[in-house]
Amino acid sequence: MRIGIMAFNEPEEILANWQPTADWLSQQLRRPVQLTPLTPSELEEALANERIDFLIGNALTTVAFKRNYGTSHLLTLVRHNIQHPEQSIGSAIVTRMDHNITDWQQLKKQRLVSSDPQAFGGFQIFAATLAHKGINAYKELPQLRFIGFPQQKLLHMLLSGEADVAILPSCVLERAIAQRTIAADALKVVLTEPHDGFSCQVSTPLYPGYALTKLGHTDHKLATAVVSHLLQLTPDSPAARLGGYQYWSAPVDDSPVFELLKQLEQWPFITNWQRLLYNALPWGGSILVLLLLGYLHHLRVKRLVVKRTKDLCAEIAQHQRTQQILLEQQQQFYRAQRVLLTGEMASGIAHELKQPLAGIRYLAQGCLYRLDNTQIELATALNKVINQVDRAQTTIHRLRTFCQQTSDFQHCDLRLVIEETLALMQPEFQRLKLKPQVHLQSLPVYADASLMQQVLVNLLRNALDAMENCTMQRLIIETGIDDQQVYIHITDSGCGLSDTALERLFFPFETSKPQGLGLGMVICKRIIEEHKGTIEAQHATPGLTIKVTLPRSADGM
Repeated sequence: MRIGIMAFNEPEEILANWQPTADWLSQQLRRPVQLTPLTPSELEEALANERIDFLIGNALTTVAFKRNYGTSHLLTLVRHNIQHPEQSIGSAIVTRMDHNITDWQQLKKQRLVSSDPQAFGGFQIFAATLAHKGINAYKELPQLRFIGFPQQKLLHMLLSGEADVAILPSCVLERAIAQRTIAADALKVVLTEPHDGFSCQVSTPLYPGYALTKLGHTDHKLATAVVSHLLQLTPDSPAARLGGYQYWSAPVDDSPVFELLKQLEQWPFITNWQRLLYNALPWGGSILVLLLLGYLHHLRVKRLVVKRTKDLCAEIAQHQRTQQILLEQQQQFYRAQRVLLTGEMASGIAHELKQPLAGIRYLAQGCLYRLDNTQIELATALNKVINQVDRAQTTIHRLRTFCQQTSDFQHCDLRLVIEETLALMQPEFQRLKLKPQVHLQSLPVYADASLMQQVLVNLLRNALDAMENCTMQRLIIETGIDDQQVYIHITDSGCGLSDTALERLFFPFETSKPQGLGLGMVICKRIIEEHKGTIEAQHATPGLTIKVTLPRSADGM
């Protein structure tokens, strides 16, 4: 069993007074009893950590700690020379014998000392009395100092001149004089109030003295046994004699203590904000940490948003530049295609005119062979026809030579050409919300990359045009290497071609498009054949598959 003792003197003196009582209780209860002297500042910590089960202290502790620690007043201690237990302690204003104080207002200019602001008899009764007289002890005593314990130290400060007034519990001066530690004519109590049956001089009203208090966590059966045994003590009991008291009695009226707390503006008459703050500190700290973490997370998210917004703006700008470059490149390809188509048209026309012109020349020459010398005018006309035919053939030859492109064959990877073409066609894919299914691998060939890209653009555009009005759109590009050849298969899910249209796919001027010229696939076929490859078309389900085959590069790129 653990008992805390309110300590205002040296711990050894406290233990010497109360150890006989503890030993007697231990003998009666048949269990060890531990005594712990506690100053007011130590008491709060001991209560919070449940280091004691009972407390022997002034009546104020029972009331002040009832809310937070569930204290209960069990017994009141009756000291020697006390007739009324409810009037056992007060405050004494002590000064030197030659120092006169006749009015409470004079204290404002004095050098005051006290042991502790929580000391019941030492300061709080004094502060409540001042409050009753209209003086705030916490604000209107500028020279007030709290020195600590033991309380006899304050008496020596008066004698040495370090202080003018000492605030002490009643009877402290009388005990010091009785113990001859202080001369009887050295110090005095001023502003005294008379109290019948109280043997010590006191300057304030009297209040109940020491009491035995049970803590909220203490077992009630143990408390009952302790009360029962303490009530058996008599003034003749060794424990009472050595402890300096008469006996223990039932609790006395402690209503004056409530009035004192009211005057001091303490709980239960005002909220104990310090205690509330202490209890709320863990929660408040947790909330503060969460708010801090939330704020840091907010700053991090904000920083990431700013950073990613900046990156997105840069990416958009880069995308716009890329789109512009691709658009320009696409327009260049379209212009090149138009030029190529024009050349192909001119070449086709020239090819078609070559035979009729040759026939005209042969016929004209045949007519000349059949004329005689008398038909000079007709011969002259026929020679002019032959000259004009030769002139036309020369012009057609020059036109075909001008339209003939010079190819730039190099070792290259056709996979890169396909990837560049897909990037070029990306706006068209986005327009149709189409994502090609691409299966690419390295395709080493010896070819003109520009012409091959022209072929791929034309084939892909035809596939997209075929799927323009289809609900299910699918475009598959497959590549691979077969023996010494590489192949490219382009399959769409478009409207496809009829058998007749498929047979005439590579004929000039054969087209299914309203505005088409019918030369695109012819050009593709000629380019592929120039590269010593093949191109063919097959029906797919649904749609069409174009198969392009090219020789593999000899150096094995």
